[in-house]
Amino acid sequence: MELCELLQAVRDNPGSVVVPASWGQGRAGFGGLVAALVFESMRAKVPDGRPLRSLAITFVGPLALDTPASFEAEVLREGKAVSQMLGRVMQDGQVVTIVQGSFGAARSSVVDVAAEPAPAMPPVEACQELPYVAGVTPEFTRYLAMRWGIGGLPFSGNASREMG
Repeated sequence: MELCELLQAVRDNPGSVVVPASWGQGRAGFGGLVAALVFESMRAKVPDGRPLRSLAITFVGPLALDTPASFEAEVLREGKAVSQMLGRVMQDGQVVTIVQGSFGAARSSVVDVAAEPAPAMPPVEACQELPYVAGVTPEFTRYLAMRWGIGGLPFSGNASREMG
């Protein structure tokens, strides 16, 4: 089951979504996927024009694979410009994940802080692809196209802060 199909499952029936074992990381569902699915349930209840401003995720327990879970979203408070949301994943009567999100419209400000420029990245075709290796890499990585473009690999002792 592809990511787009899981997102659609949350939109269609958030009360019963089954994450297949192919999205596993060890004995549990991949946390990044779980967070994305909760976010999707929350985003559906937020008015247009309010992009995500902050998101706090707590993985309370493992999401069991191939078992129905409920992706819930609650509006905690909604003002003129900001929506405060609470997302929750429940499975077998237990909380699996809690997500608190703030969605808000842009505000004008006299404060203007320049960001650090992004590093120059080579074209995708020039980047080394990191393979999915059955039995070695986590199951969910079969769905990701990961490529290494700059810097040293993690844990390689590279002194540069640029990597990716």
